[in-house]
Amino acid sequence: MSETWKQWEGRIVGARFPLQSYLGGSDHSAVFLTLRKSVAGDSQKAAIKLISAGAADPEKQLLRWKATRDLNHPNLIRIFEAGRCQLDTTDLLYVVEEYAEENLSQILPERALTAEEARATLPPVLAALQFVHDKGFVHGHIQPSNILAIGDQVKLSGDTLSVPAENRRAGAASAYDPPEAATGTVSAAADVWQLGLTLVEVLTQRLLVWDPARMSAPEIPEAVPEPFRQIAKHCLQVDAAKRWTMAEMSARLGSASAESALPAPTPAQKSVIVRQRNESPKWPYWLGLAALVAVAFFWVARPKPPGPESEVQSTAAPQGAAEGAQRATNPTNTENQSGVVRRVMPQVSPSARSTIQGKIKVRVKVEVDAAGNVADAKFESAGPSKYFSRSALQAAQGWKFSPAAGGDQGAAREWMLQFTFSKNGTEASAVRRSR
Repeated sequence: MSETWKQWEGRIVGARFPLQSYLGGSDHSAVFLTLRKSVAGDSQKAAIKLISAGAADPEKQLLRWKATRDLNHPNLIRIFEAGRCQLDTTDLLYVVEEYAEENLSQILPERALTAEEARATLPPVLAALQFVHDKGFVHGHIQPSNILAIGDQVKLSGDTLSVPAENRRAGAASAYDPPEAATGTVSAAADVWQLGLTLVEVLTQRLLVWDPARMSAPEIPEAVPEPFRQIAKHCLQVDAAKRWTMAEMSARLGSASAESALPAPTPAQKSVIVRQRNESPKWPYWLGLAALVAVAFFWVARPKPPGPESEVQSTAAPQGAAEGAQRATNPTNTENQSGVVRRVMPQVSPSARSTIQGKIKVRVKVEVDAAGNVADAKFESAGPSKYFSRSALQAAQGWKFSPAAGGDQGAAREWMLQFTFSKNGTEASAVRRSR
C-alpha cells in the first residue's frame, strides 16, 4: 500500500496542501510533509495525514478532529484543519497538524532511554494527558510512536483523541490495549495502562507481553529503575480503578527527584532533538533524544609539520570544562593561521558516550565557500553508529574557516573533518584537501 500512497507525491489536497514527500504510513493511512499558511502569511512545514474514507465512519472521524482542533497545550501536537478530499478515484479524509522531527519509536532500535532521559520525558507526557482528560477526551493510542518532539519540546500526538466510552474503531486492536479493551470502549484508565507499557518499553527496548487468560498484572522487569518500576506497576493494574492518576505519577516522580537531590528538569534539560538540516524527499532522519545537559569541550591545537596539506587537530577534555567552552568560540592565532576559525564539537549525552567500546570514527567532507562558511557537508565515512555520525555531521556544518585569498577566490575549498569518539571525550581533526 505504501507505493500507492507514495504515487500521490506532488498532488494537492484541498486546493491548498501540497503533498511534498511521503513520510510513512500503513494500509489505511499515510503521512506526508506539506506546507500551510501561518497567521503571519508565511508558509510553514506541517504534516498531513490521509486515511481511507472507507476505513472508518468518515463523519464521526471528522467530528473527532474538529472537536479537538481548538485544544492548545504546549505538549500536545496541534491540529490545524481537517476535511475530505479525493485523489484519483479514492475518497479520503485528511487532517493537517504540526510537523514533528522525532518520535520515540525511532530511538528504541538503537538504544533504550536512560533513567535521566525518562525523567525528563515523562513529565510533559503526563501534563499533556492530564490536559486531554480535563477537557473530556482520552488519547487511546499511547505508545512510543505517538510521543514526539518539536525543537526541545516533547509532545503527544493529537489526532487520535476521542471521548470516553466511545466505541473503538473496528480493526484497531493493539498490543498496548488494556484488559478492558475487549468491551470496545476507551477510557482515561486505558491511557494509564498504555503509558505503563510504554514506560517499560522505552527503558528496556521490549514491549511487555500480557496474557489476558491469567488475569494478573504483568511482571515489571528488574532492569526498570525506580521510580519508574513503581509507576509502571501501578499503571499496569488489571482493575482499572486501582491504576494511578497523572497526579499520583507526578508526585512519585517529584519525590524521587527530591530523594536523589536532583533538581527538577528544566526545558533545556529535556531531551534535545538533533535535527538533520538537509532537506530530503525521504522520511526525515530520526536522530534520537540527545543530551540532557549541554556539553563543553577543551580544545588543543596541534599543527602538522609543513607539507602540501595543512592539518589542525583538537582534543576534547572531559565534559564540562569551562576553558573548552571558551576556546570553542575563541580560537588561538595558531588555529586562525591553519585555516580553521571556529570549530563546533558534537554534543553527546553521557549515557550514549558510556556505550562506546574502543573508538568510533566519523569522517565528514565539507565544502567551504569564499567567506569561510560550510556550504555543504557529506559523510566520507559514517562509522557504525547513526547517533554519533549524525551528531558529527551537524557539528561539521557549524565549522568556519579563513576567508579565501588569492587563487581561492570564487572557488569552493574542500576540507576533511574527522571526529573520534571515546568514553573519555571527542577528538576532531581538519585536513584541507586539494581539488
